Amino acid sequence: MIRRILLIALLLALLLAPLPLAAASPSVLLLHSYHPGLSWTDTLNVGIHETFRAEMPDALLWVEYLDTKRNTDTSYLSLQAALLGHKLAESTFDLIVTTDNDALDFVLRYRDSIFQGAPVVFCGVNDFRPEQLSGHNRITGLAENPAFAETMHTALSLHPDSREFVVIGADQSITDLLTDQSLRALEEQFPAIRFTYWNNLEAQELRARLQKLGPGQLIFIHGVMRNEAGVLVDYRGKNLFLSTHTTVPIYGFWDFEMGTGCVGGKLVVGQAEGGRVARLAIQVLSGADPDAIAVNTGTPSRYIFDYIQLQRFGISESALPKGSLILNQPVRFYQIDKRYIWTAIVAVVVLLTALAMLLSSIRRRQEAQAVLRRHKQQLEEAVRARTEHLRTANDELEREVHERIRAEGDLRKVRARLEIEVDRRTSDLRFEIEQRRLAEAHIRDREAKARALINAPAETFLLMDQAGIILDINETGASRLGRNRESLYGLSLYALLPEPRAGRFRQAVDEVFASGEARSINEYSEEEDLDLRLYPVFDDGKQVTRMAVFMADVTGARRMARQIMLLDKINSLGRMAAGIAHEIRNPLTGVHGYLYAMDEICDELPESEPVSVLRQTIAKIRKAAGKMESVIRIVLDFSKPGTPRLELLGLSVPVQEALGLMLPTLRKAGIAVDMEFGSVPDILGDRMQLEQAVINILDNAARAVRNNEGAKGITVRIMPDGDRAILCIADNGPGIPLPDRERIFDPFYTTASDGTGIGLSIVQRIVADHSGAIHVGESPTGGAEFRLEFPLPATEHQ
Repeated sequence: MIRRILLIALLLALLLAPLPLAAASPSVLLLHSYHPGLSWTDTLNVGIHETFRAEMPDALLWVEYLDTKRNTDTSYLSLQAALLGHKLAESTFDLIVTTDNDALDFVLRYRDSIFQGAPVVFCGVNDFRPEQLSGHNRITGLAENPAFAETMHTALSLHPDSREFVVIGADQSITDLLTDQSLRALEEQFPAIRFTYWNNLEAQELRARLQKLGPGQLIFIHGVMRNEAGVLVDYRGKNLFLSTHTTVPIYGFWDFEMGTGCVGGKLVVGQAEGGRVARLAIQVLSGADPDAIAVNTGTPSRYIFDYIQLQRFGISESALPKGSLILNQPVRFYQIDKRYIWTAIVAVVVLLTALAMLLSSIRRRQEAQAVLRRHKQQLEEAVRARTEHLRTANDELEREVHERIRAEGDLRKVRARLEIEVDRRTSDLRFEIEQRRLAEAHIRDREAKARALINAPAETFLLMDQAGIILDINETGASRLGRNRESLYGLSLYALLPEPRAGRFRQAVDEVFASGEARSINEYSEEEDLDLRLYPVFDDGKQVTRMAVFMADVTGARRMARQIMLLDKINSLGRMAAGIAHEIRNPLTGVHGYLYAMDEICDELPESEPVSVLRQTIAKIRKAAGKMESVIRIVLDFSKPGTPRLELLGLSVPVQEALGLMLPTLRKAGIAVDMEFGSVPDILGDRMQLEQAVINILDNAARAVRNNEGAKGITVRIMPDGDRAILCIADNGPGIPLPDRERIFDPFYTTASDGTGIGLSIVQRIVADHSGAIHVGESPTGGAEFRLEFPLPATEHQ
């Protein structure tokens, strides 16, 4: 009993224990210096991915390649930075893992601008010095120190008659240059050996030199090369090229060089290096401080040799360093792991045991079948005896059935009489129910007709008393008030309307109740325009007891009329402006001619104070004429706007181009720009005209905030709104007073001392040419907000 109670308590504790919260998956950016397909990069990549998959499978790895082996010009990395900055703009990483020198230098240079100061773990960095990390924090990693000297000593011990080391490499990338410098520094350790360096040779020249090599010379390789077509080949491709055109042994320093002609050496194991940096990255992701972890200068290396090359150059396996790994070695029986042999023996024993058990099972099955046959015979005898007993019982049952049939006949007679009585009473009850159903249907029909009459109009309809209490309202009215119909019954309409609209509406209702005559009123505001019609409802005594109210929204019609009037005004002003500009330009041409003539007269006169004053006067007149010319150009641009060339484009495209042109000027003025671009379908628009409209509004916003004592800010937002795309440009300036908002788009109307009054008129015309609308209001920060609305193509919102 006690054990059962303890078990139940344990189960309850497990069920009630709080579930652990799922931790967010860490995000890691893996940045390689070189390109995919390069053996070294691929082996590092495999080691990193396999280690993360085994020890932190929920980590999300984002892999990027700088491709600096194939792109060595100085401007490439700045272009790569711009590309990655755009590509990773919306991504945040918990850790950056870099491979080789180029990637580490790139991250240190652009860490704050592109990678948001994320911690860094690096590997494969040659010739590492602690001062490389000076001024940077949260960085640790693995330095790469290949066993150059050990490989050269080993090669010399296997070829004691060697007198020259030919180093075939490159010095264009950072890694190749550092490797070349490290190899040159080893010359003093081999005083009897002559070092020759073949760097960056073309394939044709390299082939010619290789064919001249002979006994006493050894080749050491690093870096990549380009084939006869100028295409960059992998390390293995380079080794295959070298081994094909020379009979001299080739030695390397990294394990990815094996398999295509390299004899071997003490080689850096790339996959192990990838595993080590992945484990260091997991340690940092688990909470370790990178600054507390010293940079590891040890490099995983191993003596590795190719059996095929050993046979080619007659090198004995006994001459190799102890513990060397030999690749491509033929399999021998005595080399098979004893664990495999014992596993095979155990498998054979298990199979023999299973066979013996199977034979025993077959024998037991045969014995069981004999027992079953005996039991079957006994069962058949029992069935025959049971059948005879059942036959006797069946005769008795038949006699009982005959007696029951006679009793049921009597019962059916009684039941028939009862059913006749029930049918009579049911018929009477059905008649009463049908009469009630018809009455209820008639009532429901009258209610439905009344409800349909109320809900039929697309306008708002409601019935109310003199106190403003809502007695009934249709669905359109309930939707306008933002409430459910049933929740509005019994509420005061005056309490739901804003002041002073509620006061004006109450006064009109009181007048209708007093006069008994219908009345119409108009309510105009910045947000909406309403037409209201009030009808009195009389009782049998000809007294007004109810009020029927019809409310129609005429906002769209009124704004359309305003828009048409304004466009007509703009067209008329445009034609007049074109005529005025033409009439002024002709006299200006004459003014410029007279000014040039006066310049020639001054050149002929001797220099004196009157001549100097005359020249200054000419310059002032020419400057004033230039200003008049610029005003004429603006007037002509306004009077002859270009027809928009509509195309399907994203609204963010012209906005971003306009911001790209204005941002340097805005930033120089200390104005911060906040951008929020939502996902909006494409619109039909003219990219250049839309860009001009955005520039004009941004310029006005910059003028509005330039005198702010505190922060100066402009907000640009793009967002969807049903079947329209919305562009909002707001500032935190002094705003636009209400009296000026009606005239702000009038041509030549301006409140700025240095403005022309044309910019917003042009903006309004561009928006109108795109079948859109523009509104001006107050921004959340108290400044001005311009809201541009553009319709979406029909296929975008069907």
